[in-house]
Amino acid sequence: MKEYRLRRDEWIRLDGDTAGRDVSCREGILWLTQTGNPGDHLLQTGEVFSSERPGRLVIGALADSFFTVAEKRASSILCAPETLPQSLRRMARWADVARRRLWT
Repeated sequence: MKEYRLRRDEWIRLDGDTAGRDVSCREGILWLTQTGNPGDHLLQTGEVFSSERPGRLVIGALADSFFTVAEKRASSILCAPETLPQSLRRMARWADVARRRLWT
């Protein structure tokens, strides 16, 4: 995770593949725009922008701001198709153990 501090009217540009990154406004007000993403986004303290697309991300501070940019999130695929049966069996065993503990 990288931390950034921008003064009012300062800008930063994040190039490359920004898909899967989260921008978290910790303090201040941020304006974001991204190549290929329609519309602009305003973030206030406590809000998060989740980048779902690749492309340049431009972030500007509308007030003195502090924010973080998280590394790429893991894929939304929970497991590879070839491990799905193993995962389902493991989940079924876990559910059975949990059920027994709750009802005994």
